[in-house]
Amino acid sequence: MNRAAHLAIGAALLAAGPARALEVTRSRDLPAPPAAVWALIGDFCAIQLWHSQVERCILSTDDDDDGIRAQIRGLIVKGGLGTIVEVETARDETGMSYSYSFVQGPLPVRAYNATLAVRPNGTGSTVIWSATFDAEGASDADATADIAGVFETGLAGIAREAAR
Repeated sequence: MNRAAHLAIGAALLAAGPARALEVTRSRDLPAPPAAVWALIGDFCAIQLWHSQVERCILSTDDDDDGIRAQIRGLIVKGGLGTIVEVETARDETGMSYSYSFVQGPLPVRAYNATLAVRPNGTGSTVIWSATFDAEGASDADATADIAGVFETGLAGIAREAAR
């Protein structure tokens, strides 16, 4: 390939720009204090207690070659839809947040990274759930709507359980 062809390809790639990940963020204000909400949701497998789409969570650990231990959760989805596997990538007990990545399962996403956090809000708290991802096997709009629905259902469950 000649220099002109290389330049033309390079220019086309630059014009297209880098692909941008999709983003979803949902939040819910709760009257409960942050420590109480974190006690409800902070455990990596606690999702089975407050997310109505999760039938059961199975927690395991894995040590990598550097001796770093990772928590892995298998979420059995209600309705026989399968199992979602996610790995915890960060945890901040003091800051009341954890982050995780999607490994496999019946979600139309790849390169999925999310954070679930609790923040003080007056005498109550705000739960913030955010993710970046690429759509896979669905349109961007459908994948975004699916993840938004998962978050909204989960936040409603957190509000329900925090009010008990």
